[in-house]
Amino acid sequence: MHRMNKLDLIIFIKHSGPNVRYDNMKDTVSSLIKTNEGVNYGFYVVADDHLVAHVKKIFGETDPTKLLECIPSRAPWHRDFNHFFESYKEKAEWILISHDDIEYCTPNFFKKITTQLQGFEDKVGWVIGTDKRYLYDHGLVVPEGLRPDLYQDQNQWGAMFHLHKMAHLKGGSPLKVKDSLHLIDLPSAPVKIGGIMSCMMLVQSSALEKIGPCAEWTNYTMLIDADWSLEALKNNLWNVWVPDVYYRHPLRKDLRPTGHKWQRKAHDSFAQKWGFDLGARPLPIKKIRKKYKDTNIFWLTYKNSYDWEYLNED
Repeated sequence: MHRMNKLDLIIFIKHSGPNVRYDNMKDTVSSLIKTNEGVNYGFYVVADDHLVAHVKKIFGETDPTKLLECIPSRAPWHRDFNHFFESYKEKAEWILISHDDIEYCTPNFFKKITTQLQGFEDKVGWVIGTDKRYLYDHGLVVPEGLRPDLYQDQNQWGAMFHLHKMAHLKGGSPLKVKDSLHLIDLPSAPVKIGGIMSCMMLVQSSALEKIGPCAEWTNYTMLIDADWSLEALKNNLWNVWVPDVYYRHPLRKDLRPTGHKWQRKAHDSFAQKWGFDLGARPLPIKKIRKKYKDTNIFWLTYKNSYDWEYLNED
């Protein structure tokens, strides 16, 4: 690794496994470069051996100066990430963990986020924007990226968050959904949320030091977003949704040969750590409130997903 001044942002992407596609990765990298003009940033990419040249070609076609390192993968996701963070946590103010099949849509998205968080940085854990793929492109009532866990209305998924007025459209005609976009109820500024999904995970290096390393449960990313989100709340940080910053995820999902992996092991590990399993019915809410009463997890269990509590309301 070459010497460098402290960066505003480092983008971590692992490009590995059976679902990787050159066009997805190129679209991801290209959209990040296009939407980050004037930001001092770089990419750290972990890739399977046979994909390293493929990654370097993408940066050669976009901007080779932005690739800090492309490292052959030698370990499960959690070890690759934890190694990266230990090596780079003093070298960037912010870390963006990104999938390799996501298009960032909002110009100057990083500056737009950080500007809206000014003055609250010491209270912020994980940060995410708003997905456009499922709702706008496919006409599905799915608030991608926003975790439903522990909210009082979690059984209403996906008519949650800004889609809570669309319950009658779930499973219906995509055309009807697209004709009903006037029902979207977006908050007007960043709001506190329970957690985020792993497609776009933005965090300050200082906050991730408090939150802790990625859990070493499986070879995959299953439930690490849920675990990290709860760790932020347990450490009395607020996970934050910035609604006017948009992305599209996933890209070309219908061309994926595989889906989720190691689900049972991840759920067993999660339950062993936290004392409850996500998706269980009913959840032991009273027990959770008692165990985590001095943390922001306690706050979450009393909320509906659409009961906006703005970050600047403290």
